[in-house]
Amino acid sequence: MLQARIVSARGTMYFASEVTPYDLENLRTHVRDFQSTMSNDVRLELSLDGRGSSRATHLQVSAWLRRLAADGVTVNLCSASMLERSRSGAATRQQR
Repeated sequence: MLQARIVSARGTMYFASEVTPYDLENLRTHVRDFQSTMSNDVRLELSLDGRGSSRATHLQVSAWLRRLAADGVTVNLCSASMLERSRSGAATRQQR
């Protein structure tokens, strides 16, 4: 299972899916949609549940993350609980 939070000046988005090539490309499309003319204005917070994942899946995700970083996206790997706290905090700040 993959959980992600995209953060930029344009807004924030939460994304959850299985770790498949289709879902990784779908997330990459969302990240690109949040980018502006400045290549480094997007941060991706990512949590992966590695249970049941194969070595090939880990290599695929690793290569995918390197491509995002090469495009100027700041990538932060975190635990699912940290991502949830971050998401909850953002929702609380928006409600105020």
